[in-house]
Amino acid sequence: MRACPRGLSRVLALCLLLIPGLATVRAEPLPPVSIGFYTPVIRDIPRKDVEVSLRFWIEELARSLNLTYTPVRFYDHIEALKRDIDAGKINFLVANSMGVVQHFSLGELGDGFSGYKNIPDHLILIVRRDAGIHGLADLAGKRIGLLDGDELSNIYLETLLMKTWGKPDWNRLGPVSREQRSSKLAHRLFFGQADAALIYRSGYEAVLALNPQVAQRLHVLEEHTFRIRSPHIGLFSARVRPEHREAITQAALKLNDSARGRQVMQIYLADSMVRTKVDELEPFRELLTTYRALRARADAQTEKKGGGK
Repeated sequence: MRACPRGLSRVLALCLLLIPGLATVRAEPLPPVSIGFYTPVIRDIPRKDVEVSLRFWIEELARSLNLTYTPVRFYDHIEALKRDIDAGKINFLVANSMGVVQHFSLGELGDGFSGYKNIPDHLILIVRRDAGIHGLADLAGKRIGLLDGDELSNIYLETLLMKTWGKPDWNRLGPVSREQRSSKLAHRLFFGQADAALIYRSGYEAVLALNPQVAQRLHVLEEHTFRIRSPHIGLFSARVRPEHREAITQAALKLNDSARGRQVMQIYLADSMVRTKVDELEPFRELLTTYRALRARADAQTEKKGGGK
């Protein structure tokens, strides 16, 4: 049997968190657990390795527990995940919260569960101490680091730019570099390859734990922190009956009480399995509403200026 590629244990754990304990759910029939996985949630492992290894290990685990289970479906585009939720092919999603609020209404989803850290994983704006950045206006001409393909980072930065300059004026910024991981962006800042970056707090703290000197060179602009519980979420389709959601969720929460469950969460760098609520999406919805209002105002101003020429 082919060995699991290095680093995949963390990925495998994410979906393993969704399954152990289901065999102990009460005897009444449950719907097949059909997970849709939005791949941008995982950034540091090759897509092909994720697909091959996750499908193999999850199917093996499902057979060993005698579960009714469909293979995990992977999605590069959340629009495709949305279509399959609508078609009933998927009944549980794992996705970035900002992507969820952009494509789903409140009534389409139900409360679920996920493995989270005890400390909220906020999106933070970090700057080099010697870059002379004390506020948003100081970002003009500065080198910016962003997470590649991260919906929240892009929308949040554009919102900050519009609040500062009245429009999402990327041209006022210096070169923008993109990385797959928050830790890489922190390293770019540390080694003077960027002046400011939006990263997740967990990535920054991981780098800080390995190299305490990072705090001497970098500074968090706390007033511009986007405060969230986690950038991703696990939720059921609203089509799954409430009693079935609750039965599966209760089984998943038993991971907290077993040695195996704690080991799985440790691999995934999660502290505990917790319930996730649809209303945890509210900060993302509020940001998206603000973004759209500012964008409409900026576009109207641009159109007005263009018509006056």
